[in-house]
Amino acid sequence: MSVSLRPLVGIAVLAVYPNRYPNCVLISQRLASHGKGGYQLPGGHLEYGESFEECAQRELKEETNLSASSFRLVHVTNTVFPPQDGQSKHYVTLFMKTILDDDSALKCMEPEKNSEWTWTKWHDLKTKTLFAPLEQAVNDSSFDPFVG
Repeated sequence: MSVSLRPLVGIAVLAVYPNRYPNCVLISQRLASHGKGGYQLPGGHLEYGESFEECAQRELKEETNLSASSFRLVHVTNTVFPPQDGQSKHYVTLFMKTILDDDSALKCMEPEKNSEWTWTKWHDLKTKTLFAPLEQAVNDSSFDPFVG
């Protein structure tokens, strides 16, 4: 295995549904890959030629079966993961916020990769084991996904 000398770009979708789940975000627990056991937001890798918004829209649909058309960049983290399986990973993660008005189609589309999706209060995330980029965002006192 080779170590990538350049950071990868990850997209994390801060899906919020304020009319039904105030101050909550959609999370699931990682069952595979680096960060196994930590809670995460929907998201994944930015593909070549994709806009941030296109990636957020694609990843949200692929992982949760939810559709959204409007996304806004609200936060960025820079994470160097410790070596696992002999390889260290470096990610710049862009947090893209979308406001939902319907979650009736919500479904775990990749049950081999993560647990069921649940709406969880943002302030309750501090009590959970989180995937490193989400942990950085939650612990950043200057970041509130519900302001602005």
